[in-house]
Amino acid sequence: MSTGTEKGGVVKASAVKGDASAADPAPARRNNRRELSLVVLLALLGGILAWAAAGRPWAAATVGQAPNTLKVSASGNDLSAGVTALGLTALAGGLALFATQRLARRLVGVLLIAAGIGAAVYAFGERGTSHASHVLADKAATKGYAAGQVAAHTASWWILAAFGGVLVVLAGAATVVRGATWPGMSSRYDNAATGAAAARVVDPGSSKDLWDALDRGEDPTGGPAADPAGGPAGAAAPVSTTPRAEH
Repeated sequence: MSTGTEKGGVVKASAVKGDASAADPAPARRNNRRELSLVVLLALLGGILAWAAAGRPWAAATVGQAPNTLKVSASGNDLSAGVTALGLTALAGGLALFATQRLARRLVGVLLIAAGIGAAVYAFGERGTSHASHVLADKAATKGYAAGQVAAHTASWWILAAFGGVLVVLAGAATVVRGATWPGMSSRYDNAATGAAAARVVDPGSSKDLWDALDRGEDPTGGPAADPAGGPAGAAAPVSTTPRAEH
């Protein structure tokens, strides 16, 4: 008998605990906020990689005849300014995820997807030597070295830029799918204000309220009101047992 009672108590305690965890939204809020932070970091990392890689030399060449030679190089910005612009767009979009909610946040996610795809496509398109040769020849010409055909040597920085674009795309896709469940920047302050207001409403024991209740002749502890004549609160008037003299 005692075993069955104990099992029943354990089952009831487990059920109560499960109901309490299901009703408590704090773990879900923490998970959503963690997702938001990770996606923002992913978007910022992708934007920084694309932007930083675009500033590195993607192609180089030596022009002229010995001993008058000139080494020229072209960065990703020289070959295509789109990688840098889209990398900065990804940075702005990642930061905007904190300040937006619901539909606006999903639109930012779409913007991140477009920026990431654009950065990756621009980087992949500039991996060859054809356009780089023309850019290097133009740079050499500005310094007085006429070079009709330049043999360009390319570097692998475009791969890093393309990888950054892929990270931005992933951040944008996660935003479109899960962004509606993430909290906004003002949620923490709204919850704090609501909690403070609720605390003010349910607090019956402030010193001002106690003094006001005493001034009105009320019992601030919740008991029956005190008798203004000085008798005990709520007590019935005593019945006199002394016979009155008849006139």
